[in-house]
Amino acid sequence: MNFNAVLRPAVFAAALALGAPAAALAAEYTSLDSQASSITFGYSQMNVKMNGSFGELKATELNFDPARPEEAKVVIEVALASIDAGYDEANTELEKDEWLALAAHPLARFESSKVEDLGNGTYQVTGDLSIKGNTRQISAPFTFKEEGDAGVFDGSFTFQRADFGIGEGQWKDFSIVANDIEITFHVVARP
Repeated sequence: MNFNAVLRPAVFAAALALGAPAAALAAEYTSLDSQASSITFGYSQMNVKMNGSFGELKATELNFDPARPEEAKVVIEVALASIDAGYDEANTELEKDEWLALAAHPLARFESSKVEDLGNGTYQVTGDLSIKGNTRQISAPFTFKEEGDAGVFDGSFTFQRADFGIGEGQWKDFSIVANDIEITFHVVARP
């Protein structure tokens, strides 16, 4: 019996089996699946919790390697005209200069400057959020997991609308619309 003939395929199969998990973990995510991704927001209007969403987002830059998260980079743009605040009257109001000033500022933009690995599949991204010509640094914790050929990022953060000039004039009164806006993101990326 030729042991080399028997061992060679067994060694090859073992190498493939051992290499498969490493290959799966080596995926680098560079493309946003905008159809599977979502950005929603929550706010309080006259002490009533309200929710909304944005229908259009794109990544002009995306690079996340789970083996080197500190090197990650993302630039996400959200078409503000795709806002759905729950009813047509609110959507029309939000287009106005007092709110989002869509004619002059059609996009919200987030550009990361740092990603930290917090352990156990949790991370924190820090970067600049720009809305209506105003830019502020924000940090957002998020989780990351691999699902099939996708990388899934889930997280949330809160910002103050006054920092971005959202709700001017009579709308500066936080008893009507609260200052805190909570953003929740579900981002699906592919290699």
